[in-house]
Amino acid sequence: MQGNTCLAQCATPTAFTLPDALSRPGCVRELNVRGQSLELLPASVGQLPHLQRLYAHENHLRQLPEALTQLDSLRVLFLNKNSLLTLPTTIGQLHRLQQLQIDQNNLTELPPSIGGLDSLRFLVGGYNNFTSLPDQLGELAALEYVDVSNNQLLFLPESMRKLGSLRYVYLNDNKLQRLPSQLGALGKLEELNVSNNQLEQLPASLGGCQALKVLIVSGNQLTALPKHLGRLQNLEILIANDNQLTALPRSVRKLKKLKTVIVKNNAFTPEARRQAVAALPGATLYFQ
Repeated sequence: MQGNTCLAQCATPTAFTLPDALSRPGCVRELNVRGQSLELLPASVGQLPHLQRLYAHENHLRQLPEALTQLDSLRVLFLNKNSLLTLPTTIGQLHRLQQLQIDQNNLTELPPSIGGLDSLRFLVGGYNNFTSLPDQLGELAALEYVDVSNNQLLFLPESMRKLGSLRYVYLNDNKLQRLPSQLGALGKLEELNVSNNQLEQLPASLGGCQALKVLIVSGNQLTALPKHLGRLQNLEILIANDNQLTALPRSVRKLKKLKTVIVKNNAFTPEARRQAVAALPGATLYFQ
């Protein structure tokens, strides 16, 4: 009889309230308290040893209990669309965490312990108030996707060069004045969006991003694109609207896979336009 009761309790591995989850702590793999107007997540959430997915987004949370970082099995954590001011200082203890969604909060920094999230693959932190990112970000060797757009970032840590698994990076709508000098070390990077910043130039090392397919640099203060752009043999889309460009570098003729070039609201001369079109016969160019 006891065995049948246990099986019944574990038949549904998802809970929609914390009391329900705590009534069968050994069973619950997923806790979904999305959009329940929660102002507090009790420390008792740390008593769910097998919890793998916690969805607590679209609430009114301002802080999180340190006990949250005791969830050794946690793989997915959604905290977006809250009112969070800080993250637990010990968040790096979540060594199995693969996806962290903290966008649309009031966060001003990431705790240094974030470097301990050695399984993290997706970090979504847009629409916060970050002015910088910790050096420890470079320790996230498994990281593939980073979105920290729509913040107040002034610079990026040089340690980003160590993120060899990065494929998608969204840094748009910040206040960046420069990019890491060794950006080209990101050999798996496929998409980079740095639009709407304050960049006056791109690092020469950008040519090392051999897997890059999409490059978006619109809304900056660029007067030229680096000559090493021609090394991006896999580039398919280049968007550089609203800059101060007067021409494309001659090396773009090497970009055989380039299909779309959008460079509206720049300062191209008629001759520079003709040269660009001649250099890229397989691409569609938009100057206006």
